[in-house]
Amino acid sequence: MSKFIVNKENVKITGRGMYDEDQNFWCALSGSGFECRFKGRTLTLKLIGDKAAELPANDENWVRYAVYVNGIRTIEGLLDSVVKTIPVICGTEYSKEVEADIKFIKLSECAMSTVGICPIECDGEITPIPEKPMKLEIIGDSITCGYGVDAYDPLVHFKTATEDFTKSYAYKTAKMLDADVRAFSISGWGIISGYVDSPDMPRLTDHLLPPYYTKLGFSYQKFDDRDDLAPQDTDWDFSEYVPDLIVINLGTNDNSWCTGHEDRYAMYVDEYAKFLHTVHNCNPTSKLLCIMGVMLDEIAPYMEKAVDIFRAQSGFNQIYTMRFRPHDGSKGFGADFHPSQATHDTAAEALTEKIKEIIK
Repeated sequence: MSKFIVNKENVKITGRGMYDEDQNFWCALSGSGFECRFKGRTLTLKLIGDKAAELPANDENWVRYAVYVNGIRTIEGLLDSVVKTIPVICGTEYSKEVEADIKFIKLSECAMSTVGICPIECDGEITPIPEKPMKLEIIGDSITCGYGVDAYDPLVHFKTATEDFTKSYAYKTAKMLDADVRAFSISGWGIISGYVDSPDMPRLTDHLLPPYYTKLGFSYQKFDDRDDLAPQDTDWDFSEYVPDLIVINLGTNDNSWCTGHEDRYAMYVDEYAKFLHTVHNCNPTSKLLCIMGVMLDEIAPYMEKAVDIFRAQSGFNQIYTMRFRPHDGSKGFGADFHPSQATHDTAAEALTEKIKEIIK
């Protein structure tokens, strides 16, 4: 059996990540993982969990993952142990060599838990899947993560077991466009405040996404529970992935604190414009599309104002805006009144058409 490190020489990396001293690839963000083309009879994956995987009482936060073989989801599960071995292609099932495209994807979000992918064990060869002609990045919150999309009940609360990035508008849009996509999204987080139950509550300043955008992500768990392997403490090299278009969907959580307060909306406008400068400086060749809606659009005019300010300050004109029609329950709800799969489908169709207008 041979071992292949999960790096860009052997596979196509599909998210931000880093390597530990044993050459395990650690990732946290929704949709992260790898894709490769395999030729052989046997291929096995070995996953490593963080502290969340050690605690049975932490079942709400275990990493949810899936494995695809030739585009079909053949394996999915929760990382409920520190080490998990996954037979993907079993030699006993095949009398001859097989050729197959293999994809491992983290379905759940970064904040709750992380996963390490050990070097791939196989008896054949693996090579990277070719990159798509278009590259997207989606920056967002729970909507982008696919929060609760498998719950089918608005009164059910969050569990990683019902979160699936592949059923979010972000992943579906990329699939419709035949594009590669990477997400930077954290549930409940915003530009100036995380989600609060009432605008009378204090601003939630420890749930702000912009300070972490230049990092590998954010998680309440350490990579492998080692102090030097925290995603929020590690800088990201933006040359590793250069999007053609970056979609930003942030404001739904801010609105929970801003509602009824023009001074707070003004703060949101200022900080949103600053964040646009950060994103543009990190990705100077990428077009930008700022979107709002799916769950609400009350804050959309302020997002659009921030875009106007950024455009005037930067002189960068390849920035666009779009509003979705907020969902009304006619297509169902996911957990905590989040979008259903059908609502994500509708949003993906609308976003796909908008992107086609921007990138001819």
